[in-house]
Amino acid sequence: MKSPTTLKDQLPSRFRGTLLGAAIGSALGFPHSGSSRTFMRALGSEVIEGYVRHRNGYFPVGQHGAGVQLMALAAEAIASVGAVQPKEIVNFWIPLWRENRIIERLPDVDVAMSRWLRRGHEARGCACGPGEVGSGSLVSSVLIGLWDHDDPSSLVDDCERLIGVTHEDQEVRAVCSALASIIGHNLTHKDVVLGDVIDGATAAAGRIDLAVAERIQEIPMLLASAETVAFDQLASSPDKVTDVDHSGVENRALPIFLVALHSWLRNPSEPMAVIGSCLSAGGAVEMTAAVGGALVGSCTGEQRFPPALVEGLLESKEITAVADLLCQRQVQERRRRNL
Repeated sequence: MKSPTTLKDQLPSRFRGTLLGAAIGSALGFPHSGSSRTFMRALGSEVIEGYVRHRNGYFPVGQHGAGVQLMALAAEAIASVGAVQPKEIVNFWIPLWRENRIIERLPDVDVAMSRWLRRGHEARGCACGPGEVGSGSLVSSVLIGLWDHDDPSSLVDDCERLIGVTHEDQEVRAVCSALASIIGHNLTHKDVVLGDVIDGATAAAGRIDLAVAERIQEIPMLLASAETVAFDQLASSPDKVTDVDHSGVENRALPIFLVALHSWLRNPSEPMAVIGSCLSAGGAVEMTAAVGGALVGSCTGEQRFPPALVEGLLESKEITAVADLLCQRQVQERRRRNL
């Protein structure tokens, strides 16, 4: 069998790698959400060796979090219409709240979707307002990087449409645009070029929030710093004093993204090293590991993840299928645009 050597050949694998990477990272972190950095570091490599049951005993082994649940449904919505349409995404998400099928409560997304549920999908102004900087929709933004990898001029606008369903805050929207830009870069480059990654993410974020762009530009310097020094700077807010070395990553979009990005750039082709680093950060480990998994999966494709983790992942086949569906529809739309 011919080995896929061109980026075009690798495209389906990278779509699958992105979604599976997010789901694997989420499922490994889900049972440990909120655990301290001290505790997670004490677990060592054990945390990436296999899935464990959630501490409340309710969820099955291999269960991913609600962020991945939203990502998969948003992928279906985009594939169904061949575009990023907020109303269609709302239509796919609303049943989770109407039928109480959401895996876990994400406070920021809950607020927005409760408004959509009450007012109907034709409503406006349902998203969380400025100052709400939660991470509930962060993982979904990787879809924009996949969808617009060959149309970067549309990337930020499409990301704003998707994230605008749940968040108005400019910091959240800038972070999501930066994440999407890196996913897009990975699908169009065989190798990770640090300068290009940082420049692209900075440009995408800078269109919305210059403060986020400035934080991203700190990453190259921190890659040369000791891991503990880098973590303290990435996981903390300049205007907020917290003991991040103990508590771990706060459940906010910006520190989650920065820690995951730093973890990935240290080992861009090693999925389990990236996810392990994200998990050892403590705090919002589920979302951090999901973002790290998506970043490394978009770079390496699905084949670098351990088969046991892919097979043990709940809804693994469904996630793979929706990744293929999104990839096929993206290719169709690209051909249509080029006619």
